[in-house]
Amino acid sequence: MLMALASIIMLVLMLAINDSLQRFQRDSAESYRRHLTTLVRAQLEQDAEIVLGSASHALSEDLHGGDLPRLQRSLHQLAAYGKIDYIYLFDPQGQIILSGQNDGAKPGDAVHRFLPATLPQEVLQYRFWQGQHLHMSEQIDYQGQVLGSIAIGLNFSSALQTVSQQSDIKKTEENALLSEIRQTLLILFCLLLPVSILSTRWLTRRLLKPLQKLTESSIRYASGDRDVSFKLERLDEIGRLGSALERMRLKLEQSHQQVQVQALEDVVTGLNNRRWFQQRLQEVLHRSASIDGRFAVLFVDLDHFKQVNDTAGHERGDQLLREVTERLQATLADFRLSAIPHAEPMLARLGGDEFVVLLPSIETAEDAADIARQIGVGLSEPFLLSGQYFSISCSIGITLYPDDGLSSSEILKHADLAMYSAKQRGRSQFAFFHASMTDEVRERLQIQQGIHDALLHDQLYLEYQPIYDLENGTPIGAEALIRWQHPEQGLIPPARFIPIIEESDLIEDVTRWVADRAARDLQQFLQQSASFSVSINISGTALHMESICHYICDLKREFGLPDNSLCVEITETSMIQHLERSEQVLQIWKANGINIWIDDFGTGYSSLSYLNSLEIDGLKIDRSFVVTLADGHSKPLIDAIIALSHSLQIETVAEGIETSEQRGTLQQMGVDYGQGFGLDRPMPASQLLERLQTPTPACAEL
Repeated sequence: MLMALASIIMLVLMLAINDSLQRFQRDSAESYRRHLTTLVRAQLEQDAEIVLGSASHALSEDLHGGDLPRLQRSLHQLAAYGKIDYIYLFDPQGQIILSGQNDGAKPGDAVHRFLPATLPQEVLQYRFWQGQHLHMSEQIDYQGQVLGSIAIGLNFSSALQTVSQQSDIKKTEENALLSEIRQTLLILFCLLLPVSILSTRWLTRRLLKPLQKLTESSIRYASGDRDVSFKLERLDEIGRLGSALERMRLKLEQSHQQVQVQALEDVVTGLNNRRWFQQRLQEVLHRSASIDGRFAVLFVDLDHFKQVNDTAGHERGDQLLREVTERLQATLADFRLSAIPHAEPMLARLGGDEFVVLLPSIETAEDAADIARQIGVGLSEPFLLSGQYFSISCSIGITLYPDDGLSSSEILKHADLAMYSAKQRGRSQFAFFHASMTDEVRERLQIQQGIHDALLHDQLYLEYQPIYDLENGTPIGAEALIRWQHPEQGLIPPARFIPIIEESDLIEDVTRWVADRAARDLQQFLQQSASFSVSINISGTALHMESICHYICDLKREFGLPDNSLCVEITETSMIQHLERSEQVLQIWKANGINIWIDDFGTGYSSLSYLNSLEIDGLKIDRSFVVTLADGHSKPLIDAIIALSHSLQIETVAEGIETSEQRGTLQQMGVDYGQGFGLDRPMPASQLLERLQTPTPACAEL
C-alpha cells in the first residue's frame, strides 16, 4: 500500500515536474528568441540609422550642387555597407534622381513603383521592418531646404538567421539538460522519494539557473545595458553557449563603434565631418557662455574648385582636397605653437570644397584675421597633381561669438554668409560677418531661383548690338546680349544677375539657351547678309565644360551655319587660368569653323605669349581704353594692340565708341571694326533684321 502510494506520489511528482520543465523550456525558448531578436533588430536598425543619417549629411552638399558623379559614387560606397535590396535618391516629389543598384530604375521614375507595396505614397521618411528586411528613408536638407530623400532596403536575413540558430542551439541544449534531469530524477525517486524530491529541487536550480541568467542578460542588453556579460564560469554546453553569445555581443559592439567613427569622419580627406564639427561647436559655445569667453569660426571655401573637377576629373579633384587638407593642417599646427593652452584650433570638412576652422578661444578679432591670412598664403602656392600644376585660392568668412550669434546654427550660417560676401568682393580674401550680409545673400538666392524660373517661363530674351566696319559703316556682325524681363520687377540690369549666373550651377543651362537662341536668329540674319556673324559670350566656367564645347559645335551643324558666321568671345583671364584645357577647346571650335575673339583685351594678363599658341581670329579692345582716348593716355596702348594684331594677321574691334571723334581717331589708328552706343544700341532680332535690309549704312554719318 505504501509502495503503491509512494509510486502514485512519485508518478504525480514526476508528471508535475516534467510538465513544469516542459513549460519552462517552452517559455524560456520563446522569451529568449523574442528578446534576442529584438536586441539584434534594434542594434541593426540603430547602426543603419547612423549610416543613413551620415550619408544624408554627406549627400546634401553634392545634391545641392547637382554633382551627379559624386552622388553616384557615394551611393555605391553606401551599398557596400551590407546586403542591399535597393537604394534610391529621389526628390521631394518622389521622382528618382539616382539608383545605387542595377534594378531598372531610371531618373524621373516614381520611386513608389520600386518600393514595397505596403509603404505609403509619402515616403520622405520612414522606418519599416518587413520580415528580415529593413526599409528606411532619410530626408536630405540643405540650410533648411528639403532637397529630397534617400531610401534604402537592407537584407538582414543573415544576421537574423544567426539569432534563429542561437535559439535553436539553446533549445537543443535545454532538451539535453531536461533529458538528463528526467533520468536522474527517475533513479533518485526509485531509491528514495524524499531524497528524490530534495535532489530534484537542487538539480533544477543547479542546471536551469545559468539559463535564467542568460535570459536575464539578454533582456538587459536589449534595454541598452552595455556592461552586461553573457560569459559563464562553466565548461559544459551551457558555458559554451554563454561564450558564443559573449562573442556575438563583442562583435556587435565593435561594429557599433566602427559605425560611430565613420559617421564622424570625412571619407575623402580623413578630416572630421560636419556632424563632428557641429558637436564640437556646441560644446565650445556652452563653455564660452559659462565663462564669458570668445571664439571664432572661419568658413573656408576654395575658389574655382569646380573648374578643376570639370577639367581634370573628380579623382584629381579629390587629390586636390587632400593636398589642401595637408596645408591647412600645417598652417594650424604653426598656430597651435603660439595659441593659449587648451585652445587648439579644430579643422573639419563640411562637404564639397568647404572647410571650417574653429578657434575655441580668442582675445580679439585680429586673432581670427591673422589665421585667415595665413590660410590664404598657405593655399596660394600652386598644387602639383600628377605632373600638372593647379592654382586656386580661397574665400573665408569669419564669425565671432558672441558678437555674430548666440547659437551654433547662427554662428555657422553667418560664417557662410561672410564667405559669400568675400567671393562677391573678388575672391581670394576674407570677410567678417555683419548684419547687412543677410539681405545681400537673400537677394542672391532670389536671383538664382528667378533665373531658374525665367528659363522655364520664357522670361529671357536676346538683344544684339551691331558691330560696324569703321571704314564704310556697314554692319558686319553683332554681339548677342542676354536680357531678363521679370514679371514683377520689370527689366533687371545684366550687371545684377550675370555675375550670379556665372558662379552658380545654372551657367551651363543659360549658356546653352543663349547659344541655341543666337543660332536660330543667325539663320535669319544670314538671309539678309551672307557674310554676317553673331558672337556669344562664354564665361570662364562654361569655357572649361566639355559639354558646352561640343554643344556649340552641334548647334552649328544642326542649323547648317556657314563657317566663320558663329563666333565666341572669351576673356583673357578665363582662358589663361587653365591654358592647356582652353587650347584644346579652342582647337575643337576652330576645326568646326567657329571664330574666336578675345574680349576686353588689355585688361587681363600682361603676358601675350599665349597668342602664339592659340588660333585667335580677333581682339576686342576694352572700352576703358576708348574712354580715355581723348586725353591721350590710352593711345600708346591701343597702338600696341593694333601692331600686335597686324603682326598676327588678326582683326580688331573697339568697344564702347560713344562719339564721332572716337570713331574717327580709331579708324585712323587702324582699328578694323567698332561697337558702342555711338554706333548703335542693342536691339531685338526683329529690329536688327530691318537694319540689315537698309541699303544705306546705319552709321555712315556719325
